[in-house]
Amino acid sequence: MLKFLGRGAGFSDEHNGACFGLGNKLILMDCPLVTFKRLKNEGPEKFAGCDKVEELVAVITHTHSDHVGGLALTIHFANFVWNIPVTVVAPSEEVQENLDYLLNVLDGCSKENYKIVTAEEYMKNAGKSWMKAVIPTKHVPALDGRCFGYNLEIDKTNVIYTGDTRSLDPYLDYLSPGTVLYTECSAYKTEVHIYVDDLVAMESYFKNKGVTVYLMHMDEECEILEKTKDTAYQPVPLA
Repeated sequence: MLKFLGRGAGFSDEHNGACFGLGNKLILMDCPLVTFKRLKNEGPEKFAGCDKVEELVAVITHTHSDHVGGLALTIHFANFVWNIPVTVVAPSEEVQENLDYLLNVLDGCSKENYKIVTAEEYMKNAGKSWMKAVIPTKHVPALDGRCFGYNLEIDKTNVIYTGDTRSLDPYLDYLSPGTVLYTECSAYKTEVHIYVDDLVAMESYFKNKGVTVYLMHMDEECEILEKTKDTAYQPVPLA
């Protein structure tokens, strides 16, 4: 299943970032600074579960800095130190263009050192065995049309990774018995994140569906865990 390098929200000390190994590949779900830091200090092989990582694949949900703040650094380090190629998977053509501008023009990543593709293209080729769907969602108005989550298959398990979202509605059709749902959760009631009280109110829905729910991207972690302590919800364990 997913290994989490951090589970905090945007203003936390360590942002939300996850990964899993697939053969000699390490798949990153977003790439915040904590992901770069831990990969640099602990090595990608630790998280991939193999002797030698031959490719990093960074799957991006959206372009907020707490989700892509470590991406360029990871590409630079992978090139200069590890000699590992990096593939960036963007959820749409528009986000692909935004990321390519960020990486190449603003941060000076040579296009020889990374490949950037859309999720649609990736699902038809290298990712067809594990990336099942890219799911449009709503987060902040400034990024309307540019925020997404993913439906994955990991270890023969149906997995939903919400990214940042204001609602779980876009993901409900992808749930089936045995699904593992990784959802963001906020202690504050706002128009851009999922309020913990609303999530608690959905517990019976997920139980009836046979869905296991893990909490990630938490802002006030202690408050969220206190409100969910009598539920089946669990915080994502840190790797």
